[in-house]
Order: sequence, then structure tokens, then C-alpha cells
Amino acid sequence: MAYEVTEITELFIQDMEQYREVDKTKGLIENCSTSPIIFAERILGVKLYAWQVKFLKELLVPVNSEQRSKEQKEFVAITSRQIGKSTLLAIFSIWCCVFNKVPATTYNNTTVGISSASDVQAKKLLLEMKKYIRLGDVYVRETYKQDGKSVFGDKLLSSLLDDNEANNTTTITFKAQLPEHGEFFLKGSKSGSTIKSYAATTSVLGETFSVVVIDEAGMTDRISDIFFKEYMYPTGNSTHAIRIYTSTPWVPQGFFYRMVDPDNIYGGSPAMVLAFTIDAIKLENEDYYNTVMKKVEQLNADGDYNEAQRAYYCRFVKGEQSYFDPNNIMAMFDDSLYKKDSFAGTCDMGVDFGGQVTSKTVITISTLDDIGNIIRLYDKVYDVNKDNTLIDDIAELMKLFKVERVVVDDCPAGIYMIRIMEDEKGWNVSRFNFRSEKVKKYGGFRSMLKKHKILSYPDDKLKTEMLAMEFSNGSRQSVLQHAPGYSDDMIDSFVMSCTHYIQEEGGFKTFSIKGDDNGKIYDKKEILCPRKRSLQGIRRRENPFAE
Repeated sequence: MAYEVTEITELFIQDMEQYREVDKTKGLIENCSTSPIIFAERILGVKLYAWQVKFLKELLVPVNSEQRSKEQKEFVAITSRQIGKSTLLAIFSIWCCVFNKVPATTYNNTTVGISSASDVQAKKLLLEMKKYIRLGDVYVRETYKQDGKSVFGDKLLSSLLDDNEANNTTTITFKAQLPEHGEFFLKGSKSGSTIKSYAATTSVLGETFSVVVIDEAGMTDRISDIFFKEYMYPTGNSTHAIRIYTSTPWVPQGFFYRMVDPDNIYGGSPAMVLAFTIDAIKLENEDYYNTVMKKVEQLNADGDYNEAQRAYYCRFVKGEQSYFDPNNIMAMFDDSLYKKDSFAGTCDMGVDFGGQVTSKTVITISTLDDIGNIIRLYDKVYDVNKDNTLIDDIAELMKLFKVERVVVDDCPAGIYMIRIMEDEKGWNVSRFNFRSEKVKKYGGFRSMLKKHKILSYPDDKLKTEMLAMEFSNGSRQSVLQHAPGYSDDMIDSFVMSCTHYIQEEGGFKTFSIKGDDNGKIYDKKEILCPRKRSLQGIRRRENPFAE
């Protein structure tokens, strides 16, 4: 991963303690106005985790800057579930408004815009904030007393809410500053600061925010690129808004994935990216950590490894839809290998024909080494509809590589090229029918990948395609395809180049006393028994008579 998970050690926790300390020369309210960390612990009565202190500390940089436009203003928190992400967002948003810390527009007020994966989730986060406001009232009333009476009254924070403006399930509105509020509360606001929640829709169009928050930003099925780029992002342009994106990792696609850029595909992230796994709370809340870990252990025991990695360990995997295990993908790319210009050993070529609009024609050459490893040797990707030199290019490659078979995509787009290869060139062409063979061959490829028997030189584009492959069981047939917005041209070509080197996943190697089947690989449905002409549950056995 290009980003690093922040390790929470005893030393790290000790280092964060300095940000909890108050300036003894200042009063309580002034101290709280300088830091959301002190505000959380001294007015709300919430003891923050060290990881929360770290993230809030970074947010303070643009808040305190006199030239916010020149500071880092985009922040990403990739977090485990159940470690206090919503708490952090609630506290920062309330603090910004109570002390008017990010003023903008002619009203000189702070405007916080929050969106989440659904309208319900956005409203739930706003409700959480209202609970913290009431919690602060209670904590202050019971903590700061003199002669048995509360120093700050019964409703320190609630009294700052504007009864004449919207305060409902979607909006929290504070008052404009008045003399009775003192020097620090609502400082300088001519109109009340607000916190508003929105579903990830066009409802945000026309709004202006000085703090933009997108929670669960990685849920691309709910929070689309269009929403991010066209709807939400412009709301903070004129104000030089502080932008905060939080989420557990979901799929390796979409704006959140690009913002994080975990595999350094996009040249690095424009945001400050911080990642905190479930281990971030282990030292500070061991009992709760152990409770959460029971869930993690159950997921692993049930075989839901991807879900555990995604939800609790900040890994961009795709849960049960992910066809390839990301760990196996990463292990496939060997830094000691490189793309070859020629090869003296025997090898096969896979040719995936592109279309007229989006898909590209790809050539891949692979070989099988002496110990049964499939090695990717070479690839060439053509621009869309720019493969006019394909036949000549293959002819040249055959001079440089000892190609035994040319495995081609048996599709309408390739008919003309295939006929030239077979009839005019006389090449040994093996047709690959994706409709009938794709699931089987991909299964065999995946099986060998799990055993670390498939290797390639480093290739970020191929890595991205493999991570984006999805598998689902339909009512009539299994579906294997790339995720929306991605392609499968390179991986298809790679699999085709391996097709004569791999065995179908789920097949059986049968045993014969006479050896007459010669160790043939059969699919489950092809194996016959004397009675119902099916052998289910037969053990996989090697034929000792096969040569």
C-alpha cells in the first residue's frame, strides 16, 4: 500500500498526551476554543483515543492558518469499523460551529455540510451531534460547580442553538454572536453557523460550505464520482473549504480509492491520508478491542477473510464479490522479473480482440517453466480501434519468441483476423470461447494463483484489472466480469496465453486400473457412475499409469 497504517504504540500514545493539556494561563472556554481535543475532554467529557487526537491535530493546521487557501485542506481517514470515526466527525463539526472556527461568506459563519452513504446515515450522524451537545450540557453542569451550583448554568451548549431557525433532523443552527455569549463562543458570526446533512444526491447543489464532510466515502454504489465531482466538491470551492473524507475501504475504484491511491497508480494523493486499523484502540481499550476481535475471528473462521481485511484492517478488497484474493494478486508480481524482448523457450500467445468504443486489443505471451510455474513474458496493449498492425506485429513477435500456439478470442470482432491467421499465415490457432470457457479457465488460473504458480513482471494496470474482477452466481449461470468503470482486456489476454498450461478449478483427475484414461481431467458433471451416471464426492487421484 502506498499509504501507511499508523501504528499506535505506547510511545505514540504518550506523544499525543501533550495535545490534551490546557494552557493554565487561560480559562476553560478559551482553552476549549483553541482545540477540539480539549473541547471534547473538558466540555463534552469524552476521552479521545490517541488516533483521534492525531487526526484532529492535523485538522487544526488549516483551521488556525491565516491563509487557509495555502494549507493542506483535504484529509482522508481510512479506519476500521467501531473505533470512533463518527465521534471524531461529530466533535470536530460541533467545535467548528460553537467557536466559529472556519468562517466564510458575507455572514462570517461556519457552514458544515455532511453527506453519507444514505439519507438515513447522514441524519444519524447529525443526531449523534445533538446527543453530544446535550451530553456537554450535563457534563459541564455536573463537573464545574461552585458552592453547589453550576458555574456555567444548566445548558451551556444548548443555549447557543437558535430557536428561531431550523433545528431538525437535517439541520443544526447556532445563534449569531451576541455580547451575552462572551469573547469566544460563536466568535464573529453575523449569522448563525450551521451543520446540515444531505443524502448523496443533487440536493447539495447551490449550497456553500466551509467544512465539507463525506462519511463512508468509499461506498461507490451510494456515493458516486458524479456526486463527488459535480455536486459536493463545488460547494467548498469559494470558501477554500476544509474537506474530510472518512470510510472503511470498500472497492478499488471510485473517487475515494483515487484519493487514497493505495497502489500509487495515480501519482500520489492530493490529500493527507491517515489509516487506523482495529489495533488503534488495543492499548487504550483492551476489553472493547477483545470484544470486536471476536467478530473478526468469526469472519476469518467463516472464510470471510476479505470482509475482515476490508472492515477492520484498512485493505481495499471487495468482500465476497472479489474474484481474486488481493494477497495472491500482490504476490504474483515479482520485482526480479522483467518484460522480455525475446525468449528462446516454447511459449503461448493470447490475443484478446478489442472493440470500436472502449475495449482494447491486447497481446500477451506466457511460458510454463520446468517446475510448473506460468511466467508472463510480454504484453502489448493497443489503443481503442488502433490494432491495424496486429497481424504484422504477431508475425514479428514469432521471430523473437518461440510461440507454439496463438490462443484467440473467438468473437465476431476477431473473425477476419482469425481467418488470416489460420488460412493465410498457417499459424497454430486455438480458439477460446469466452461464453462457454471463461469461468472454467479463470477458475483454473485462480487455483494456480492461490498456489503461487503464476508470476509476472510488475504491472500496475494489470493489477488494477485483476482487483476489479467480480464474480456472482446468477439464477441461470455464474457471471464473471470487471467492475463498472474498469476493463478486463489485459487479464483476459493473460488467461488466454495460459489456457493450455492450466487446469479447470473444480475438476477431478481420475484413476483407471488399465490406465486407459491417461490421467484425463474431467469436469464434475462429466464423471460417470454405473447407476446415475454421475460420480459425486470422488476423491481427486493421480493416474499412476499416465506418462
